[in-house]
Amino acid sequence: MALAFGRRRRLCAGAFVLTALLCVSAAPAAVEMSTGIRYVIPSGSADDCSAKAKTALTAYLQNVTEQSTGGGEWVATGPLGVTGPSTAAAVVRCNAVGKGYVVTFTCVVQIPGNPYPADALCLDIAHNFSGKPVKPLPSPTPIPTGCTTASLVGTWTADDKPGLTLQMDVNGGLTDSDGVSGNWGLYGNTVTLTYYGTHTMTITSDGKRIHGGGYAFTRKC
Repeated sequence: MALAFGRRRRLCAGAFVLTALLCVSAAPAAVEMSTGIRYVIPSGSADDCSAKAKTALTAYLQNVTEQSTGGGEWVATGPLGVTGPSTAAAVVRCNAVGKGYVVTFTCVVQIPGNPYPADALCLDIAHNFSGKPVKPLPSPTPIPTGCTTASLVGTWTADDKPGLTLQMDVNGGLTDSDGVSGNWGLYGNTVTLTYYGTHTMTITSDGKRIHGGGYAFTRKC
């Protein structure tokens, strides 16, 4: 019973870490999680496990770090080759057992927004760790720029409030012309603007205007 509780506690901790790593995403979305891949290695050191964990995570994600030095819990976000908000994260945890170790893999991805499911990511990380064949994952699409309905990145000018502009960045943040900050989210054509309160808005089909909740802005592009 104690072992089962310990596993649940570690899983919950890993899930919390992964979800926190994705909390800066620009658009609200569902988070898909993959758990259950677990290897029992009868002989080998914790250092060997950590080295393989770091290599496997580096192959698919970025910002690979050990939560605490020597702790054996490695985390990373991604995907590779894309700047802006993370849409995927993974934890590889090494635990010494007898003369060997147990290693577990947990992954989360943002849906929509990530080009592959959590199970595919975790399976490839685990296979890389163990030296098994891996299946290439789809390449992510760079965050769009300009007047697009897929992102709010850019400079927005208030239609009815002279001098008010909002600069929205790829991380879901915004700053107005007076230095006041907030954030934005986009799901479909619905905009959630957190700026002096939370406002629900709509983006037009040409990606140039957002309106609703007492505000209306036009994007310069």
